[in-house]
Amino acid sequence: MNSYQLSERMAISDQRSAIRKDPSNKRNPSLLNADGFRWLKAISIIFFLLFLCSCGDEGLIDPHGETSLPPPNTIGRLHAIDFPTDTGSAWSYINIDTDEEFTLRVEGTRDVGGTTHRQMTVSEISPSDPDQFNWQAVDHLVANAFYLRFDTEFVDVFPFPIFATYFYKTPQALVESAFDIFLPDPPDGITIEHYKHFPPRRLWDFPLKVGKKWVVFEKTAGIPVEVTRYVAEKDVQVTVPAGSYTTYVVHEEAVYGDRPEPSSFLISPLAIYWVAPSIGVVQYRYSRYRATEELFSETFALKSFHLPGPNTD
Repeated sequence: MNSYQLSERMAISDQRSAIRKDPSNKRNPSLLNADGFRWLKAISIIFFLLFLCSCGDEGLIDPHGETSLPPPNTIGRLHAIDFPTDTGSAWSYINIDTDEEFTLRVEGTRDVGGTTHRQMTVSEISPSDPDQFNWQAVDHLVANAFYLRFDTEFVDVFPFPIFATYFYKTPQALVESAFDIFLPDPPDGITIEHYKHFPPRRLWDFPLKVGKKWVVFEKTAGIPVEVTRYVAEKDVQVTVPAGSYTTYVVHEEAVYGDRPEPSSFLISPLAIYWVAPSIGVVQYRYSRYRATEELFSETFALKSFHLPGPNTD
C-alpha cells in the first residue's frame, strides 16, 4: 500500500466505521435474498475491480484554499454565484410518489488531485427501516449505473447508491471529480469505497441561459457514452413543499452504444431539473432504464433547505 492509498484510507475511515458499527447500516441476509442474484453477480466483479483500483489513487487531504467568485455583471442569466454551495448548505427532497425523503448536505472541503473540492453527502432514506440498508440511488446517473466502472465499462448489474460526491465550482462551471460509493462487503455487510471520475463531470455550465448545451461527460473507450445537458426554458413557475419559485428548466440526456463497436445507439428518457436562483435544484425528475427490470420514473421535490449565506463561494 503506497502513501496515496494510505491517505485515502485514513480520510474516509471514519465514514466506513460509522457505517460498519451501526447495525442499521448492514445488509442482512433477508435483504440480500430480496435483491436476488444481482448482488451476488456483482460481488465477483466488485472484488476484482477493488483489486485493480486498490493502489495508486490520490487521497483526500487538507485543502489549500478555494476560488472566490465575482458577482454577476449581467441580468437574465443564472451565474455560478447564484447556485449556492457554501459549507453547511442542505436540501431535503421528498419523492412525491412514495413520500420517502433524503437530504443533500455540503459537509466541508477536501483536496482531490491537487484541487480543493467540497464534499456533498447523501443521507439515508427516511422513514427508515432499522433492519434494512436505507441508502438508495436518488440521482439520474447513479440510478442508471453511470458511476461505478469495471476497467473501461460501467457496472450496470445494480444501481449502487452514492454516499458522497466531490465537486469544485468556478465562475464557469461546477465540476464533479470523485465519489464515495456503497459496495457489498460479504458475507452480509456494506463498505464505502472512494473513486475518481475519468474524465471529471461538468454538471453545471455557467451562466445558465436558454439554448445553452454542454457535455457533462463523454466516454469513448469501450462502449461509448455521452451525457449532455440543455437549458430548455426559463421563468417557469413551479410549486414544491418548500415554496413557489421561478426556475430555469434543464434537460439531461444520455446516449450510449449497445456494444464497444456499436451498431446502434440508445437514447435515454430525459431527466429534467428545475433550478431556482439562490436556491439550487427545487425539483427534478428522471427515469430508471438501466440496471432495472422495468422502466419507471421518479420525481423529487424540495421540501426544505438550509443556506447559511450569504452565498459567497
